[in-house]
Amino acid sequence: MIKKIQSGLLVALGFMSLSHAAAIEGGHPNVVIIYADDLGYGEIQALNPKRGKILTPHLDQLVKDGITFTDAHTTSSVCTPSRYGLLTGRYNWRTTLQRGVLKGGKPCLIAPDRMTLGKLFQSQGYNTAMFGKWHLNYKYDMSTVKEVKRTNKGKGYYLSKKPIGARIIDGPVTRGFDYFFGFHESGSMSSIVVNDKISEEIPVIDVLPRLTDEVTKYIDKNAETAKKGKPFFLYFPMSSPHSPVVPSKEWQGKSGIGPHGDFVMQTDASVGSVMTALKRNGLTENTIVIFSADNGTSGPAAKTTVLRELGHFSSGELRGEKSDIWEGGHRVPFLLRWPGISKPNSSYDNMISLADLMATFADLFSVKLNEKTAEDSISFLPAVYGKDVSNPRETVISHSVHGRFTIRQGDWKLLLSPGSGGSTPIRDAEATAQGLPEMQLYNLKNDISEQQNLVAQHPEKAEALIKLLETIVANGRSTPGALQLNDGKIDIWKKNLNQK
Repeated sequence: MIKKIQSGLLVALGFMSLSHAAAIEGGHPNVVIIYADDLGYGEIQALNPKRGKILTPHLDQLVKDGITFTDAHTTSSVCTPSRYGLLTGRYNWRTTLQRGVLKGGKPCLIAPDRMTLGKLFQSQGYNTAMFGKWHLNYKYDMSTVKEVKRTNKGKGYYLSKKPIGARIIDGPVTRGFDYFFGFHESGSMSSIVVNDKISEEIPVIDVLPRLTDEVTKYIDKNAETAKKGKPFFLYFPMSSPHSPVVPSKEWQGKSGIGPHGDFVMQTDASVGSVMTALKRNGLTENTIVIFSADNGTSGPAAKTTVLRELGHFSSGELRGEKSDIWEGGHRVPFLLRWPGISKPNSSYDNMISLADLMATFADLFSVKLNEKTAEDSISFLPAVYGKDVSNPRETVISHSVHGRFTIRQGDWKLLLSPGSGGSTPIRDAEATAQGLPEMQLYNLKNDISEQQNLVAQHPEKAEALIKLLETIVANGRSTPGALQLNDGKIDIWKKNLNQK
């Protein structure tokens, strides 16, 4: 099976289809990737019409205008690792980060010499810009700034440990982005970084509107340059609807089901503002827009228990939420619009990983990736053209907040965990205390909500998936090329988590 996937990628990187050639004859398209923070599959009304209560007209329009990838997965169910997978095309658990997220102030998780999406686009002559949440660590240089005691500006500010003027040594502008306007992570989102320096401190309630305004101004500023043959790659990892849940005054109360619903509506409106900016600049037709999310909805922040009582299910039919290895933790919305190329109101139902963006854009540019790049990325480019993907992804691996593994091959999904692997009950220690099996095996074709554990009925399937996972881990890659080293030792079991 691995050989089949590998040969398929080699073919994908080796030729250009007629539709592909026609699509880029007039120059490469602009590319906008909008990456929501903690937004489950069921938050978009068009994807969850029976169990969704939040109005999302702009995202619904994106569904109508493009392709919905119904089986898209992040490499992790929490922020930092899923962003690593997206930007590098490599599984996050191959790094030294085996669980949890990063807090900033330490070396960037992406090695300086590693290819990123930003670097790939730069190599093709693009202007590259990022607006929003980095969350992959960076170091601070205080040599030209007086160290001061951080003061609390008030309840509405989430400040970095470093003051205005602190320089960022190894942030986004060193990892493929010509321009950066954003922050490290949600706990420091008031401290706005411009390129490589903390430049101002703003209330958290103003962060999403400010990011949206900066994105649309960038589109306005770069539109004519893009039309003259210098396209842009714009990466917009949003601040919302992650906590702090801070809908602006104009959005408060709009959803009728609480602050989270209001914030999702504001998130949708932000997407609408980006679309409007593209339209007014005449860039709609030659711009690929991708919308997705880094993981599922946060139960505690969104108060999903209350939302379900009101009839809104943030994960739709899926079990679990952010942090979990049940589907609701890592199966996310993935919408793609490319007018004139991708078929409106269509769907692609085979698996993809968000790590696949690297190979897909390399395929678009007819770039052959070297063996030490995007080790876990598989192109789905033919699907963008509405064509059959001759060798679709057959295996996907995801990771929970605590480092629990799940591997899926076809319809079969194995979880190396007795519980959610994350924060949603039943947690691992609770599951062990209840005498539940140490593994879970589901057939998603028959049981999308992961209710019937089949590990006792199909032990041979569980063993086969364990061996496959062990092979993929040991090889340092799941795509063609020479075997690679992981950044450290990887424990696929983490049985200590089963204890109270």
